Amino acid sequence: MDGSSKIALGIIGAAVVGVAGFVGYNEYSRQRDLRDLMDFVGGVQSSAQEMQQSAAMDAAQASARAAARRDALQRSRMLSPVERCIAGTVVTVSGSTYTQATGSDGRPVACSGRYRLR
Repeated sequence: MDGSSKIALGIIGAAVVGVAGFVGYNEYSRQRDLRDLMDFVGGVQSSAQEMQQSAAMDAAQASARAAARRDALQRSRMLSPVERCIAGTVVTVSGSTYTQATGSDGRPVACSGRYRLR
């Protein structure tokens, strides 16, 4: 082999190594980008699931709080054993004495059944 063939062979070899390196690096870069994308999508999905679970827990807690508030309000409006609802007005009974209950504004307290209306 003469000198010019060795130079041509060296140039061709360098070109092959360069092209192989270029293709290899592009493949590596593509795989890295896909892996990063999959990690991101997985993180978004897990965040969405966590948000759904959190929202469901918040809704359940809000429902429980509303039920507890409703029960407390119902208990607070329930007439005591010495009170009666007579003709839609709360009346306190003490032996043979009947006293009409008044609210903070001085008006009679309305009732229905065993509960105050306000």
